[in-house]
Amino acid sequence: MLAGWVDAAASLLLGSACPGCRAPCAHLCAACAAEVAAAEPFAVALPAALVPVVAAARYEELWQRCILAYKERTGWWLGGVLGAALALAVADALRRGPGRPDPLVLVPMPSQRATVRERGLDTTLLLARTAARRLAASGLATRVAPVLSHTRAVADQSGLDERQRRTNLAGALGARPAPEGTLVVVDDLATTGASLVEACRALASAGTPPTACAIVAATPRRDGRRC
Repeated sequence: MLAGWVDAAASLLLGSACPGCRAPCAHLCAACAAEVAAAEPFAVALPAALVPVVAAARYEELWQRCILAYKERTGWWLGGVLGAALALAVADALRRGPGRPDPLVLVPMPSQRATVRERGLDTTLLLARTAARRLAASGLATRVAPVLSHTRAVADQSGLDERQRRTNLAGALGARPAPEGTLVVVDDLATTGASLVEACRALASAGTPPTACAIVAATPRRDGRRC
C-alpha cells in the first residue's frame, strides 16, 4: 500500500515513471523488475572477437529503454540494476573458461572525458564497480582496473557499418598493464563489437590480454539470429 502511494505521489509531483514501460512509478514497476531479474546471459557471436563475449540480455525493448535512461541520467539509479546484470554476464563468461579466476579483474571500457563531464559520472566505470561488489559478495575476489584510455579522437559511430567501425576504432585505445589476475573487459552495450575488439588489442599490446568480455546487452543481429 505504501509503495503504491509513493509511486502515485512521484508520478503526480515529479512526473516519475517506470523507465521500462512508462507506468506511473518511482522505480521499475513489478513487471519490469521481474523481467530484468529473469535475465539469462548468453554467448554473443561477434565475428571479429578473439575471446568469448557474454551478454546479460538483448538490447531491445525494456533493456534498451533502461540503458538509455541510465546513460541519459533520467534513470541514474538504474546503475544498481544494470550492474547486477553485468555481474551475471561476467559470472557466465567465467563458467565458460578454464578454472577458477582468482583474483578477477574487471576492465571497463573507457568513456570520453567530454561525455563524463556532460553526464557528471563515468557510467561504465560505475557499472563495473557495482558488478565487482556483487561478485565479491558471492565470494570471488574482484577488483576494477580502469587501465584503458583513448589515444585519439574517433568519428561518431552511428551510421557506420561493422567494417567502418573497426577502421574507425583501430588504434584508438591504449592501455597500461593491468593488475595480475583474470581480466574481463566490461561494457554496457555491444553492437558490432568493434570497441571490444580494440580494447582486447590494447590490453594484449600492454602484455595483459583479457580472458573474456562481458556486457549488459547486445544488439540483435539483422539476420534474425540471437546475436
